[in-house]
Amino acid sequence: MAGLDALLDEAGQRPGTVTCAAILGVLVGFGTLVGAVLAGVVLVEPSGEGWFALVAWSVVVAQVVAAVLLLAGGVRLAIGAGRRALVAGAVLELAVCAGYLLHALSAVASDAGESPAAAVVFIAVPIVVAAAAGASLLLALRPVTAEYLLFGRYVPR
Repeated sequence: MAGLDALLDEAGQRPGTVTCAAILGVLVGFGTLVGAVLAGVVLVEPSGEGWFALVAWSVVVAQVVAAVLLLAGGVRLAIGAGRRALVAGAVLELAVCAGYLLHALSAVASDAGESPAAAVVFIAVPIVVAAAAGASLLLALRPVTAEYLLFGRYVPR
């Protein structure tokens, strides 16, 4: 990662890890927002009422909150205003992905009537999103990012 830290923005002030964390956060946030809309249509509409509707709405609300935190946190990190929103959004996104993966493994993959391709998609999407959110989280928690946020610039060593 030292090579990524040496990459700076056009003004030579922001390390590459900060830029990558911010961009990944915004991309995951936008994808999560789109996914929340789709999940709201697909999961919540047919369910009607009962415990499944409560769980489905909880997941959709958690997705929207994670998306807003990731979008705002990515922008805040990019301008050097802080990383708390990005970190909170990434952690919440990892929890949402874990819930989707648990659902995919327990309900979709075990359903004999479900096509194998659909099961693969339901399993792969949370893994890919979690990987991107996790990468953004790890980059945002690096010491170089803390130094950039503390001093407002990056001092290469």
